[in-house]
Amino acid sequence: MDTKEKNYWPLGILSVLLLGVLLVSALVVVAIKYTPKNDNSYLTQHTYTDAHINTMIAHYHTFLQNYNLTLQSDNQNLNPPFPYYLNPSTPLLHLHLKNNQMQLVFTRLQKVTPPLNVSVILVDMAKAHPFEKPKCMEDIKAIVCTLNPFNLSREGNYKILIKVGFNKSYIPLIQPAYARARK
Repeated sequence: MDTKEKNYWPLGILSVLLLGVLLVSALVVVAIKYTPKNDNSYLTQHTYTDAHINTMIAHYHTFLQNYNLTLQSDNQNLNPPFPYYLNPSTPLLHLHLKNNQMQLVFTRLQKVTPPLNVSVILVDMAKAHPFEKPKCMEDIKAIVCTLNPFNLSREGNYKILIKVGFNKSYIPLIQPAYARARK
């Protein structure tokens, strides 16, 4: 007598497929029912930048037509770039752990230039360290802003953020820096 053997594997495959369809449909229902109410908390800055990038670049070019900014420290003279022009080959500003002194020199390129409002922040990976308002001295050719001498707590990478108020807007500039102990 030949007994016919039953195969259950097709039922197993069908049950796994059915379970997958049920899980996906449950996820879709939950995603539709609990949609985020306000995405602006994360996307606001990116949306603003995307919508106004051409205006920001136009302000930067207007600033460059009126002023040439040089960041001076020890024996280095660097031009801090606009953040969207920052690339891996941007030269580093070399800092020491003790008694760093820096100057921002705004050379006037036009006879009549709009006034400036300058603030500087030093950023490491942990937090931002705002500087006191730089002491600026003006003459006909340039504006020289001197930062108070400052010390750094550890060696490593830093960024110097320079915010220049210009023509009723501000221009952010970034200078990457590296601090190490003096030899």
